[in-house]
Amino acid sequence: MRTLYILRVIVVSVETLILAGAWLAFVYFESELESLASSLSLNNEVLNYLMLLPTVLAAWIINEIRVLLQEDKETIRILTNWADYWRLKIHTWTSLGFAGLFTIMSFLPWVVKSGIGTGTGLLLFVASLVGQLCLAISVYAARIRVKEIIAHVKVP
Repeated sequence: MRTLYILRVIVVSVETLILAGAWLAFVYFESELESLASSLSLNNEVLNYLMLLPTVLAAWIINEIRVLLQEDKETIRILTNWADYWRLKIHTWTSLGFAGLFTIMSFLPWVVKSGIGTGTGLLLFVASLVGQLCLAISVYAARIRVKEIIAHVKVP
């Protein structure tokens, strides 16, 4: 049952939709992406800061997940006694995996020295940035929801 839940969390997610959309855009709109990328003219200094944005978001996501699961001893005690804690852990590990994947995707254009000057580089960068933003929003919402649940738990 847990394996099926893990697959469901991975497959039925906004992040997978972003990856599928990026793949479809690459397959069907490669020439349009190339022309869009060639028409962009951004300052090199701006590009250097943009390159770091998905990585900064990944670091923020990792920190928020750490705080979500290990805020204080009382919260850890309540969460680990919760029957569905394993589901929360699956969601957090999946979020960490997607954050790592999107970070790697954002570095690929810079590693091959093409930057976002090519359609593929632009697509990889935009998909990784949008994916990280979606992850950040969902992790932040999860953190708020866990705080609400913890606030209503009566400690015996």
